[in-house]
Amino acid sequence: LKQDREIVLEAVRQIGDALEYADEALQQDRDIVLEAVRSHDYALRYADRALRQDPLLQPESVARNCIAGQGRLAPVANISALVARLDESLECSVSFGLSGTGCSLVCEAGQTLGDLARAIAQKYNVEGGLVHPRFPGRERCSPLEADTPLAALASVVPDR
Repeated sequence: LKQDREIVLEAVRQIGDALEYADEALQQDRDIVLEAVRSHDYALRYADRALRQDPLLQPESVARNCIAGQGRLAPVANISALVARLDESLECSVSFGLSGTGCSLVCEAGQTLGDLARAIAQKYNVEGGLVHPRFPGRERCSPLEADTPLAALASVVPDR
């Protein structure tokens, strides 16, 4: 069982310290380590030594990361447009959840996918604070992409 990625992923989501008993290869898996730290920040001590200094896996960074991991129950936020404005900020058109409630969010130049996910979670008072941001042409975004600059994604999303 400790070699089964899906079982270990669910176990660390419930009890982060379960990472201690995971197979060594799974202790090297950034997605699994992130979910373990999300559950219990001390779980990082059971990660492979090479991952313990990873900035995205530090408890402070994980606590700010509002991007839901694959298989995690969380609402979907569809970003249908990401348009650069004259002041270098980005305007994001978002439809949220099954209702498709829409809004427009303005993100400052230099903000990241993680910043956008956090803004969406706050705007819609998401219980648990996690969302699945989706862009056209992308099935999902990983929590490990939280530091991706939004400007890098602007080319992925069509202009309005």
